[in-house]
Amino acid sequence: MKILVVGKVTDNQGARLKEEAEKRGHNLINCGSYDLFIAADKNHFLPKITAGNLTDFDLIYLLTVGDRKWEWYLACQYLSEKYGTKIVDQKVVDPNYKIFFSPTAELKKQVENGINFPQTTVIVSTKAVENALTDFSFPVIVKTNHLQRGLGVSLVNSTEEIKEIIAKNKKESPSFFIREFIPNDGDIRVFVIGYKALGAMKRTPKEGDFRSNISRGGFGTKFDLNSNPQIKEIAEKMALLNQSEIAGVDIIIHKETGVPYVLEINRGPQFAGFEKYTGLNAAKAIIEYFESRLAEH
Repeated sequence: MKILVVGKVTDNQGARLKEEAEKRGHNLINCGSYDLFIAADKNHFLPKITAGNLTDFDLIYLLTVGDRKWEWYLACQYLSEKYGTKIVDQKVVDPNYKIFFSPTAELKKQVENGINFPQTTVIVSTKAVENALTDFSFPVIVKTNHLQRGLGVSLVNSTEEIKEIIAKNKKESPSFFIREFIPNDGDIRVFVIGYKALGAMKRTPKEGDFRSNISRGGFGTKFDLNSNPQIKEIAEKMALLNQSEIAGVDIIIHKETGVPYVLEINRGPQFAGFEKYTGLNAAKAIIEYFESRLAEH
């Protein structure tokens, strides 16, 4: 099988996927999202990358495509329909896509499907801040919708702080989440492949920080999903609801009540920390999932 992984990643993730693919006799290439171009004339529509034609690949994994996602989704939709190329984490290009997969739409789906999450208000400007905070008490979490890995997430104690964050990020972030702060001692990252949980790790923030991200200095320990089937069920349900074949689902548990809350779902999650702290081979599991997708008719 010839595999293309789209999206340059840090912490050796591409190399790990390549290593496990080669062990199983596959050829895996990693490219950046900006490598795409489409050659078109009246007779042809041919998606390419700098390394060659996309029609050469049996399977394409859209790990992280960033702000070039629409071109990638369209190219992969074409490849799937015309050449039968298997696409992992493809999103169909249609007029409802932005509505269905926006962060706010994810909240709507969670409400409709009984997923518990922290009380949240979505705002688009400073004008609504006072009214939006009517049912909240400080501190609150403010999250922008254009950054990842714990960036753009702040613990704030005043209305003025919220306004400053919005003013600073209003050009890049289309909306902002204000969320109640749930007392916790870290979060749980559940790694889901093919809508099934592979395993999970508990992430604990570094001293002085409230963010548990490994990339922000947090550290991890293995979390036993067999002893916590509710967490496993929530993570798998979130992946399915969001049509995310490979995902990291972040869940926190209220340290006083024991109630779990979904924080977010991450498409194209990094797995170096997950492998390190759980001892599970995420790269191998992903390649095995690719094999199962290729075997589909």
